Amino acid sequence: MSQWRNFKLKTRAAYKKLTEPMGKFFGKLNISPNTITMISGLFAIATATMYSLNGRVGAFEFWWLIGFALSIITGFIDVIDGSVARATGKTTMFGKVLDPVMDRFAEFCFLIGISIGIYTFEPLESLWPPIATIPVAAWCLFSFAGMIFASYARARGESVARINVESIGIMERREKLIILFFGNLLYYWFNVALIIAIILVGILSFITTIQRIVYIRKLMMEIESEDKSEEETEDITKETIN
Repeated sequence: MSQWRNFKLKTRAAYKKLTEPMGKFFGKLNISPNTITMISGLFAIATATMYSLNGRVGAFEFWWLIGFALSIITGFIDVIDGSVARATGKTTMFGKVLDPVMDRFAEFCFLIGISIGIYTFEPLESLWPPIATIPVAAWCLFSFAGMIFASYARARGESVARINVESIGIMERREKLIILFFGNLLYYWFNVALIIAIILVGILSFITTIQRIVYIRKLMMEIESEDKSEEETEDITKETIN
């Protein structure tokens, strides 16, 4: 896991450096990063609306395509808020809370839109039978639960144990966006591609949850062991003095 984490940390550092010029450009608009984050929430709602209309409103069959485009814009705005905050020095503690909350909101909007749309009722006979018999909405719920558990494991590890869980686990936001992007892209030719992507994200998110819990437990045991050793050393010192 350490090699994978080091690789992700390096790519994240390169990503921050690459988006720095973009942050400086949008920073000239004098819009706060938190405002940009909230704007991404509006696009997330629009994304959900377009997916939910697919196959339900009029003869237009490409609501999902508009939803796909809006989801890309949502992801792009999510890149902008962080790059603007770093480029302008306006990184705040509240922003660090707001950003991941809005990320989960955007994921929820995407999945709820898929659940409401006609895709919920499309047959999945071409898939493995146990998968085909479960409604798409249930798979969306499964995927979202995995995302929430992975995010919650990190939040608790960092708040309770004060352990840095950044880049721990196989599935983080970038990986999720990449998988869902290709699922959307292939949906036009293979109508099951999107649901496969959603299921895959769910499975990998639960694996990430386990990886993070194992990592946190390991570090906490090391910390507790060090604290115990220090206490024993202090006791021995006191006994020697006495």
